[in-house]
Parts: sequence; structure tokens; C-alpha cells
Amino acid sequence: MNIQSVKKVSVICLLSVIFTMFTGVVMAQPDGKQLFKNNCASCHKVDKKSTGPALMGSKQRWADAGETEYLYEWVNNSAALLGTGKSKRAAAIFAEYNKAAMTAFPTLTKEEIDAILDYADTPPPPSTDVAAGSDIIGETDKDSSGSSMWLIILAFTLIVVTFAALSVRKKIAYVAAAQNGEDVPEEKTATEKLGSWIMKNWLFALVIFVVLLFSGLADGLTRLASIGVFEDYQPSQMVDYDHSLHAGTMEIDCRYCHNSVEKSKHAGLPTTNVCMNCHAQVHESKKGTGKEEIAKLHAAAGYDADKMAYNKDKNGNVIQGDPIIWNKAHNLPDHVFFSHKQHVNVGKIDCMQCHGDVKSYTLGRVSTTQEINALIDKNPDLGIVELTKPILTMGWCIECHDKKEIEVGPSAANPYYQEIHNRLTLRPDVYKKIKDDGVVTVKELGGWECAKCHY
Repeated sequence: MNIQSVKKVSVICLLSVIFTMFTGVVMAQPDGKQLFKNNCASCHKVDKKSTGPALMGSKQRWADAGETEYLYEWVNNSAALLGTGKSKRAAAIFAEYNKAAMTAFPTLTKEEIDAILDYADTPPPPSTDVAAGSDIIGETDKDSSGSSMWLIILAFTLIVVTFAALSVRKKIAYVAAAQNGEDVPEEKTATEKLGSWIMKNWLFALVIFVVLLFSGLADGLTRLASIGVFEDYQPSQMVDYDHSLHAGTMEIDCRYCHNSVEKSKHAGLPTTNVCMNCHAQVHESKKGTGKEEIAKLHAAAGYDADKMAYNKDKNGNVIQGDPIIWNKAHNLPDHVFFSHKQHVNVGKIDCMQCHGDVKSYTLGRVSTTQEINALIDKNPDLGIVELTKPILTMGWCIECHDKKEIEVGPSAANPYYQEIHNRLTLRPDVYKKIKDDGVVTVKELGGWECAKCHY
């Protein structure tokens, strides 16, 4: 191996290190589990029917129908495929699920759709009996972390090879000089070597510097953008409360437990007494489950389920146990003001706009923008606004204020907005603009003023 060959190998190795470190994520194969979580989990389960059909075996079912090529069109835009009338299987699915429109995913590529369906066909074996989607909430994706580790190992190996090749190049130069009767150059310090190499290969060094600079900036900005974003977060609780049972199966109104939502800035958490309104009589579910969790309520309230009475001391005071502490799921920064009363009572915003389909949850959790957007077609009467920013971020709030329309007029359903209309008529310059486009948004009523949320 001559000096030029070693130099080429060194350059190739160094470029490989940079390429691996900063483009490994882009070149990686689509992550089927993560794509399923982000796009499908709110409506589909892997192995059984939910809002939509089970995804396991989907590719084979479309293939058996002789319509494999239509599967990708179905995922990208089911309505468009149905409109063509060319797919019998699409029409059959549409009819089977009460003609409920499937959310379009036009940005999903064929490779990403394949990754989702391949994941559905080979899911990991379930280890515990958990609610749909809960296995991917609040935990690190092991597949992703494994891939990242291999990329780090590969990058480290290439760095070692690069420096080894550079060292060999130096030794070959010394040997060649000695064979030619030349003086062996004096050993330079590492700093001198680096400076000499940069001066000799300034263009290549400049390219490396620019790549590292912009890659570092991109990574830093990406990390900064994720600060304070808590989508898909589900904290553990002392009591494994099941929203899907209480709000879903039993159809208990949210306001029964969160009874200050229309009267206060806070929605409020139910006291143990509120729980005991039912659980003084209900000690287990119809299926015989929930005994252990309900027993925790009894212990906190000082209730003896066997005697059907509260434990009292000699003075007749109830002997309560340790209180139940609920871990907060939705956390806004201290400098942000938010009022449930303003949004629920005045703005008539449905709970799903911010909290998603709570009837499908077990423990309380922070939903995702994608999950909430998927509810628009299923609940057209709720006035859910389609948003793009991560939930509970400032961008998410001001985007909603920009899009949310308000009924303002003398016949508005809410007296609050009747009064606003009356006051706007006193400002012809403002009132004329509102009359021209026929729409009033929260933004136009001051919803973008800093002092509305920060004061």
C-alpha cells in the first residue's frame, strides 16, 4: 500500500464517520412500531377489531382479494379510492364499519406503509394485560435505542480505523524517506500536525467544518424544540383508574369527577368522597375485577367494606387512611395562565379538543395532535379544530386561537358574545372588517395578545 492509497482510505473512512453520525437516522429503515403508534394506534389494534379492523394479516387479506396495489391507495386516501369504485375490498370495509371515513395519510410512503403492516404481522408477544397503546406510552422504544447504539459503535469503529490509517501513512512516509536516503522529518506535535494538515487540505477541512457546524446546529435546534413537549405522556398512579370503563362503558360525564371545570381555571380532581358515592356500594366490577384498586379507595376513606360502614373513633370521627395522591399528567409552565372556565363554559370547547378520546384511555394521559385530528371526521358536530403544532405548546394555543371561529351577534347562543357584539358596533372601523368576512376568530377578539396568557 503506497502513501496515496493510505490517504484515500483515510479520507473515505473520515467521510464515512461523518455520514454515519449525521445521516444514519435518515438512511435507517422506517420504524414500523413508531409509525403505527403515531398514525394508527388511535383507531386500530394489531390483533383485534377496534374503531377500524385489526391490522394483523391486512396485506394478506388484500392480496387474497387480488387488490394488493389498491392497499396503498386505501391508506393514502380512502375516500378517493372509494370514489373510483375500482376496489371491491375497499367498498366492503367501508360498509362493514358503518361507512365511517378513514383518516387520509397522504404523506405515508409505500415503504412506511409496508413497515407498519410488517410490524402488525410480527408484533412482540404481550407480557402483561394492558390497554391498547399503553405499551408505547411513557417508555423508551427499545428498537430505536438498539439501532442508535449500533450506529454509535459503528461510528467509533470507523474513527479508530481512520486514525490507524493515518498512523500507518506516517510510518510509510518515514520508511520511504529512509530508503531514499532522505532525512527523516522531525516529529511534530499534534497541534502542529493538525495545523499542517488543515493548511494542506483546507478545502476538505472547510467541508468537514461546515458539515459539523450545521449538523450540530440542526441537532441542537431539534433538541431545543422538544423542551417542554409532553405528548403521549402517561404517568403512573396510586390507583389504576380506568377512564374507558367509567367514561366509556358507564358513560359517566366528565364533569361528575372534574366538577370545577365550568367554575374555575382548574378542572379539579375528584376527592375520595366523590369516588365513595359509588364505591361504598360497588366493591368490584361485574367481571369480578377492580377489587384491589377499590380497596385502596376504601382504605383512604376509612371504610370497612365487610361492615358496609366507616371506621370511627370513640368520638364518632371517621378514621381515614393515607390520602390518595394523583400524579399530574397535564403540566403547563408557571408563567402560563389557562382557564378551563373560559374555554369550557364561555368558549364551549369540547374536552376532546385538548384531551383526545378519553373514553379509550385507562390512566389519564396527554394525547397527541395526530390523535385529536383523527377525531374530527368521527365527531363532526363537536367543532374540533385541526391543528399541527405539538399539544400544550404555545404554537398549539395560538394556532387554535387563529382558527377557532366564534358566533358573535345579537342572537348568539352565549350572552357573553352578545355583549361583545354590542360593544363592537360602537367601533365601526373594527365592526366593518368583521362584517366583511363574516367570521370572527379568537385572534380577532384579542386572543393573540400576550397578556391573555402571560401577565
